[in-house]
Amino acid sequence: MLLPRMIRERIGMDNSDKLLEIKDLSVSAYLYSTSVVTLIGKRRLENGDVLFQFSPKALAEKLVDQYWNLTAPAIQPKQLFNAQRDLKDMIFSGR
Repeated sequence: MLLPRMIRERIGMDNSDKLLEIKDLSVSAYLYSTSVVTLIGKRRLENGDVLFQFSPKALAEKLVDQYWNLTAPAIQPKQLFNAQRDLKDMIFSGR
């Protein structure tokens, strides 16, 4: 399934086959709260938007697909909210 365009941005570099960049904070918080994929970093666009980078790409895409189809593996609410807080800190701290 092709991911919704509003949450997916492809990296225009050689590592595009290794990383998935996500703009949506809720999806990013879900991915970050799982132990299945790794948050590699973030990239700030010229317009100020932040894309979170996850690896491995194939597993991240699978989790995003499950997220949108309401079949994602369950996680503890505290994990999700801690992940969301951490991502917001990354956005607003400029790191």
